[in-house]
Parts: sequence; C-alpha cells; structure tokens
Amino acid sequence: MRLLKRYLSSVLIFVILTAVLATLGNAMMPQWDVQPLSSHIEVDSTDTSIQARDISSAQLPAGAQNAQGQQSGAHDETSLNTPADHSALQGETNAAAVDAGLKTPQEGTYQVKTTNLRIKLAPNVTINAILRSPVGAPGKRPAALFIHGAGTGKASEVYGDIASAMSSAGIVTLVPDKRLDTYSTFHRDYYAMGEDYMTSFNTLCSQPNVNPALTGIYAESEGTWIAEAMAHRHHDTFAFMMLTSPPTVPGRSQMTMAANTYLSAIDSPAGLKRDVDKFICMNLAPWGFEYADFPAKQYLDDLTMPLLVSYGTDDISMPIEQGATNIIEGAARGGNSNVVVRYYHANHQMRVGARTPAPGLPLDARYTHDLEDWTNAVVAGTKADDWLTPQIAGDKPNQRFTAPESVTPGMVGSLNTILILLFSTMLCPVIAAFIGLGVLAERKKRHGRGRSPITAATNENAHTSIIADQALNRQRDCNEKRPFPRTMFAALTLNGCCTILSITAVFIYIFVAVKSALTLTPQGTLLRWGWALLQIIALADVALLTWLVVKLWRYLSKRHTGSTPNGIINTDGAAPESFWTPARFAVSALCVIGAALSTITLAFFGLYGW
Repeated sequence: MRLLKRYLSSVLIFVILTAVLATLGNAMMPQWDVQPLSSHIEVDSTDTSIQARDISSAQLPAGAQNAQGQQSGAHDETSLNTPADHSALQGETNAAAVDAGLKTPQEGTYQVKTTNLRIKLAPNVTINAILRSPVGAPGKRPAALFIHGAGTGKASEVYGDIASAMSSAGIVTLVPDKRLDTYSTFHRDYYAMGEDYMTSFNTLCSQPNVNPALTGIYAESEGTWIAEAMAHRHHDTFAFMMLTSPPTVPGRSQMTMAANTYLSAIDSPAGLKRDVDKFICMNLAPWGFEYADFPAKQYLDDLTMPLLVSYGTDDISMPIEQGATNIIEGAARGGNSNVVVRYYHANHQMRVGARTPAPGLPLDARYTHDLEDWTNAVVAGTKADDWLTPQIAGDKPNQRFTAPESVTPGMVGSLNTILILLFSTMLCPVIAAFIGLGVLAERKKRHGRGRSPITAATNENAHTSIIADQALNRQRDCNEKRPFPRTMFAALTLNGCCTILSITAVFIYIFVAVKSALTLTPQGTLLRWGWALLQIIALADVALLTWLVVKLWRYLSKRHTGSTPNGIINTDGAAPESFWTPARFAVSALCVIGAALSTITLAFFGLYGW
C-alpha cells in the first residue's frame, strides 16, 4: 500500500508539473498568428513590356543644367564594351502599341564606356564606383544611381549586367561600393546610408554628359529602404525610382512573413512556426538590430516621383502583393499615381534557374528591356495617363502569408532572458558533474589510505556492538567509495544527462529546419517526427525531474532520524554520519535547478502543447 501511494503521488506530481509547463509555454507564445493573404492582386496582362504614348515629337531633353555637388574623384580607367544582342526580344511588345507609341533607344543601341571613379564619403572614407556611359549618345543623358541590397559591397561584383544593359540604351549608370565600416549585422542606419548615397548621386549628376533633372535611382531589396529614406529627406530631387523586390514593411514584419512562407514550403510543424514568430518579435535592442523596426511604410507617401516596382513571383522572402499595394496606396497619398508594377517568373534578384539567389544565374529575359523602356519613357515626360501598357502586368503572383502590421512578444519579450536561461540550463549539470567527480576522487584517495575501524567500547552488549560496528564500517566504506547511494546517483545522473540532451536536441532540430528552409528542401516527415521526438524528450525531462524531487524529499525527511539513509541503526545512540554534506547538497541543488530550467526552456519552445 505504501509503495502504491508513493507511485500515485509521483504520477500526480508529474501531471501537475506538465500542466503548469503547458500553461507557461502558452503564456510565452505571442498572442497573434501570421494570417494567409486574403486580398490578391490581379495582373492585367502576362506581357511585361512597357510602352508609352508619344506625347511629343521632341527628342529627350538635352539642355545642360548645373550639376549638384562636385565630382569627388578622377577617372583612372576607361573601357568600351557592347552588351549581348537581345534584338529578338525587342520585338515582343504589342505591335499596335509600338506603332502608336514612343520610340526610345533600345538595349544594344550604344557601346558602353566604363570609367572607374573614387568618391569621398568622409574625411577618411573613400569608395570605388563604376560609371557606365553610352558612347555617342547625343546631349545630356538620363542617369541612374544603383543602391545595394543587403550584404553586397563592391561595385565590381554587383549590377554589372543590369547597369551595362541600361547604358547601352542611352542611360548613364553609376554603381558605387557600399560603405561597410558603418554597416554590420547588428547595426544599420538607413538615413546615414542614404546620405552616403546622396554623395554618389551628386557625383553622378556632376558628370558632363548627365542631365541632373533626369537622374533617378535603382534600388533592390534592403536598398529600397535607403531609397525611401533619401526620398523622405530630399524631396523632389529624384526624377524617378526603380524599386526591385521592395519589402515596404518593417524588417521584423517582413522576416516573420518570410519565415512562415519558407517553413510552410518545407512542410514544417505548426509549433516550429510559432517558435520562429516568438523569436522574431522579441526585444533585440541590447544586441542592436534597430533596423528591424525601420518604419518603411510611413515613408511611402514621399515617393512622389514616377515609380517602377518589380517583383519575382518565385521570391518567397518578400510581400510581393502586399508590397505593391502598399506602394500604390502610399504614393497615391502623396499625390502620385504614376506607378507601374511588373511581376517576373524569377527569384528575389530577378534571376531565373533557382528560387533562391545563387551566383551566375541569368536575369529574366525581359527585365532589363523593361527597365530601359520605362526609364526612357519617364524622362521623356510620360505621365500616369500616358502608358499604353497596363499598370500591373506579368506573371501571376501568389503571396501566401500577410506580413503582420505589428508583432508583440508573449510573456518573455527579451532575447537576453532566453539566452541566459539556455546558458544556465547547460551550465548547472556541467558544474554538478565537476563537483561530483572531485568528491569521488577525494573519497577514493581517502579510502586508499585506510583507517581505524569504528569501535563501541561503552556498549554494554558486546555482541550487538560488534555487529553495529561492522555495519557502520560497511556503511562508511560505501559512503567513501560513492558520493551518493546508487538510486540517488542514478536520479542525479539521468537528470543531468537529459538536461543536456534535450537542449542539444532542440538546437540540432533548429539547425536542420533552418538549413531545409533556406534551401527549400521539403522535410515534412523528418521535421514532424523530430518535433514528436522533442516532445517525448520534454516529457522525459518532467518524469526524471519528478523522480529526483521525490527521491530528494525522502532523503530530506530522514535528516533528523536516528537512522542512516540506508536504514542502519546506530546502536550506541550517537548521531549517524550526516548525509547532506556541502558537496552533496551543491550537486543535488544544481541538478534540480538545471532540470527545472530545462523544462522551462522546453516550455518556451512550446513542446508541452498539443
């Protein structure tokens, strides 16, 4: 009966602990979900070609204007090249529209002169830049400054094919290096970066063959946030903007949408998606990451210049429909309806051959032609009502999830709290193991020296005294050889091992899931079974913690009795050896704390929910 009560009490403790942890895990979850996108964009044509009405027989403006700023560097190298011939593509535009439309220079019309510049951004900061100019193009030309996306740096490594193609259609292009001494994973100031790009913009405007009034910006991805910051601070400076793969929402919202889309693409469990949402919405301020909350959407009404917005329908990292809608609506608030949107069957960088960015992939065949046709039409004076082709056209987009408007954390809102929790969870059993090994080594050393046997000369019953002495000697022998009795040692060891195993298993699972998501490798079966295994390990953690707590309680309850933990009676009436030495207490406390923190950590990851 006593054994049955003991088992029932252990089961009750296990159930209560599991229920508490499940409730705690739910409280630590964010109280919002990423919702599917309900309002989709309709494309008016599958043809991305861009054609404007010929509103005048006049040529492109060729009058010189005073350059803004001074050229910051000298030409140190020039070369000529001609882009690949894409003449077959130049006839794809609707024939009737072409006949009635504006005639502009097409890709390959001009050879391209490449000039290397040096641009001074700060007293001790000078960057390289590549200027590409159409050879023999008449008058002052339209021009475009290129702004880098996330992570890119050198002008020689990006935009070479796009900038050269545009220059061959009569548009001067400037690709500067990205300034990297103020750009890192933890800190990015888009306003300061915008001022650096303004220096490059002024350098472009100061070129003798450039018309500053016809100079605009080409930006991709994260670079579109920089372009928006520039538009906010420098109103009416830019003749146009080409925004490719623009997020249009704060980075935290974009990352949440992208993560859910990637994880859905690999068929991951719902619990993993909720964990990702939880991490993304945490307070990251102690680590920097202030740019995660850049209020991109509130600057869209500063986009008062003609806009060309391009997205790849294979790009699952961007809100490709929500973003276009945000830009159209934001520009309209600023009184601008001259917005053209194009969708290409391409990835984030408008390249084909893989859904994720990779070196060496070719651009979509129509992409640069559309950039050139649109730019040349805009600088010729094309207004919102002058387009002969639809405002929205191309491949049909299918944004799966909505980028949330706000992302608030659950009960635990600090990333530092979780990192401290994880570190403490792993550290406790490690320290306990070192203390236990030290105690074991010391006891073995003492046992090897030998000692005098215990005697009981004052005991009136000699026979009983001898038996008790022998029992106590055996007990002390056992205590000196082992830091803990066998069952206690097993409970402590298994809890410590399970604590380390559970946290390690979580990290391995996350690594596999992230790798699968980034490569878009479907791993639905593996991830679901892995999640189920993590839940089993989480329950094992609770069971072992229950066993350890019950075991320790039994030993604590014997602390003031006249018997040793193994039931040996001290017949001479003296107090038995104390079981709770400082070392034993420290090891036991560390194991309990580590096991408890482990279960709380697993609750944070939602492993006790069903």
